[in-house]
Amino acid sequence: MMKTNFFKLLVVVLALTTSFYACNKDDETYKLNLLINPENAGTVTGAGEYEEGEVAALTASANEGYEFVNWTKDETELSTEVNYSYTITATDVTISANFAMNNIATLGAQDSETPGFLSISTGEVYPLEDAYENQDLIDIFCFYEVGNDIALAGPNSNITGIFSNEEDADPMDPANWDTKNETRFFEVTTLTVEQFDALANGDESIQSYYNEDEGRRKAKMLAVDDIYAFKTAEETYGLLKVTAVVDGSAGSVTFEYKIK
Repeated sequence: MMKTNFFKLLVVVLALTTSFYACNKDDETYKLNLLINPENAGTVTGAGEYEEGEVAALTASANEGYEFVNWTKDETELSTEVNYSYTITATDVTISANFAMNNIATLGAQDSETPGFLSISTGEVYPLEDAYENQDLIDIFCFYEVGNDIALAGPNSNITGIFSNEEDADPMDPANWDTKNETRFFEVTTLTVEQFDALANGDESIQSYYNEDEGRRKAKMLAVDDIYAFKTAEETYGLLKVTAVVDGSAGSVTFEYKIK
């Protein structure tokens, strides 16, 4: 009788234990962690605890000066959309929201205190003296000239008398450089500001906006929201959107650019 009661009790305990673990298994949740890369580049929502099979709605919003790139898990790309639905599996997971800093440059004209020489390859802006020392890197500079107004050009643009007297053989004048990269510009009228903003840096379509037959050595008489396609001497294709203009020889041009 004692043995019979013991086995009955054991069966009841096992049944209760199985039921307990089954209930807890059904209620088990898993952590979804979200990282922002780089820090302070944007904001995200959707992190939390979820049950297996639930769908987490993830959203990403870029801060000013940045654009959203993609969602990744363990370096594997999940999506390039700012809104992404992730189905929870039976494990904790960390997903990264990746952002990239926008390429924004302010170039000063010849009499400005703002440096005016841009290297597309390095993303750096140089004053004239440093640009002279890095001639092979310079793709675009800003200048003001009556008839062209505030403008952008490459060193090989045949511009004389801007950075020195026309009769002065000043070696720092881009017209006298040993290495004069040629950048050509084509004004794009078929692309809206909204469409430009929606393009990602590195987008394959960027090259398609440049017209090989119509490219010019200057982007002149610039105004806010003008959009130009360009091609550098290294055959880097890009698009630029003018965001601010201060006219005159001490003026400047601010623009955002995206390259293929």
